[in-house]
Formats: sequence, C-alpha cells, structure tokens
Amino acid sequence: MTVAVSRDGSQRLADGVEARLRRVDAVESVESLELEGVHPGLNDLTAEVTTTLRVDPEAATDRAGLAAALQDPYAVSEVTVTALRDDAREPPDEVVDAA
Repeated sequence: MTVAVSRDGSQRLADGVEARLRRVDAVESVESLELEGVHPGLNDLTAEVTTTLRVDPEAATDRAGLAAALQDPYAVSEVTVTALRDDAREPPDEVVDAA
C-alpha cells in the first residue's frame, strides 16, 4: 500500500506511517510495518509499505471489501490485501502492496 505522511512532522517516517494507518476506521492496530520505498512530494512524503494489521472484523468479509475499507482519499491508497484471518488466535490480517 502507499501511505502519505506530512513533511512537517517531527517523528520518524515509520512512526508517521503507523500513526496514519491507525487513523483509518477499519484499523485496530498495526502489528508490523516495513518501508519499501519513499517518494518526496511538495507537502508530504509517500511511503510504499508492507504491513500486518489487526482490523475491525465488521469492516469487511473479503479481501476486496477490506482493501476498500482501508483506503483513505488523503493518506492511504493502492491497497492490496493478501490474506484474511478471522480467528483471534491466528496472526492478524495482512495487507501488502503488490506493485
């Protein structure tokens, strides 16, 4: 997925990406985060990331629905969901950028 982060933040880029993802309604927690690439913009940085998220089970029941629920027009785009797990004992749902 691609996540946009403001350039004027004082935190590390990974922390800014995690904070952005936590603001998405469907996200309960960010379990892991790996930065794959960074692209500068005029007012923000966009980061291509691979992440494992714990999401609200009510957000969606399939990959396409969850990908749509994770999109945020101002911050999160190009979402590809590679796996869904509905058992709380299993590892969290995983979202990966397929670009």
